[in-house]
Amino acid sequence: MKISRLMYLLLSILVLIGLSACQSSKSGPAQQPPDTGAVQNMTAGAQGHDEQRPEYLPADFPLPDDVKISTSHSEIKDGKKSVLLIFSTEEDMATITKLYKDYFKSQNLDDSGQTIGDKNIIIQGDNPDKNESWSMIGGRLSSNEGVIELNVTWTEL
Repeated sequence: MKISRLMYLLLSILVLIGLSACQSSKSGPAQQPPDTGAVQNMTAGAQGHDEQRPEYLPADFPLPDDVKISTSHSEIKDGKKSVLLIFSTEEDMATITKLYKDYFKSQNLDDSGQTIGDKNIIIQGDNPDKNESWSMIGGRLSSNEGVIELNVTWTEL
């Protein structure tokens, strides 16, 4: 159990480094506009986000109204359920930060860690009462101004 929490922490740090590296690349080549066909397909598929919500994600986990889900995965491994959810929103960072700080505060996470800034958010911890572990990592996308992408993992302990 300690090893898996350590792995989540390591993964969280690596993603944060990647997000920070993307945000500071000002001298790189000009950004190409996104493939509009791919964006339309992703948007059209995400409009009914309850249909893309991972099967085992707790029902009380809030999603922004304008959520665009890009990855939704649930599985059972060694008898334990787990979820990976990657989504984006155009809500402002202050609104997203408040939404998820409040939610995770209500989850009474033990051994929790939070790194929250104006560009990034990392919240991680375990809820021993519900026998579950949470990790959320996200931030503003430098390639798509005004968009925040969040990665959520949830597992049964």
